Amino acid sequence: MKRKNQRQRYLVWLLCMPILFGLVTGACLTRDTDGTASDEIQRDTVSVPEERNDTFLSDPESIEKAAASAVRLEVFDANGDKIGTGSGFAIGDPVVLVTAAHVIHNMAYMTAWRDDGTSFRIDHASVADTDADIAICPLPEDAGLKALPVATSRPLRGEEILVIGSQFGLTNLVSKGNVCGMWKAQEADWILFSAPVSAGCSGGPVLNNQGQVTGMVMGTYEKAQNLNLATPADKILELLND
Repeated sequence: MKRKNQRQRYLVWLLCMPILFGLVTGACLTRDTDGTASDEIQRDTVSVPEERNDTFLSDPESIEKAAASAVRLEVFDANGDKIGTGSGFAIGDPVVLVTAAHVIHNMAYMTAWRDDGTSFRIDHASVADTDADIAICPLPEDAGLKALPVATSRPLRGEEILVIGSQFGLTNLVSKGNVCGMWKAQEADWILFSAPVSAGCSGGPVLNNQGQVTGMVMGTYEKAQNLNLATPADKILELLND
């Protein structure tokens, strides 16, 4: 009888083992969820970096909005004869028009053509730096141009850019390319870029993939294929803030 009772207790113990194991495991899982295991999960989780809004160059609607801040310029002398053409764009607060200094050379006044086909007159430049090739012109109250944002750092080689320029009498054409590098000459730094430009684009904005002005078209190399120059945006801000 004693041996029979021992066998029964042994069988009961075997039957209870899975239940006890489940209870113990469940208790451990509960503790892990509230404590140690959750800390391990947090340590092992890879954090995802915050996404930058680098979509401007692939968003036609954003490019259309940026074009509304750029203009085609026709430059006239004191006799009313047209002596040149160029491009310009709005920045700052209060909003001003920026273009290349060589565009307004010998200017008596100029007509600025908006993206919607309307125009307004500009009679003078408030600031002109011929070394940096930058001119800043006050805008009339009815200009209706919104300022473009300006990049706070210079672009990197290989960075994609977009140029808005008004060549061949056409207003605010766009072209895309990339930054080729920086070139130092005449104690100044210039951005070298590959987006196609031609006569009439001088003074137009060079925009990065955040839609910020990273430079302004200054000129092109006639003997090089699509190797063009732009004034860095920080030089424009320096002149604007002086």
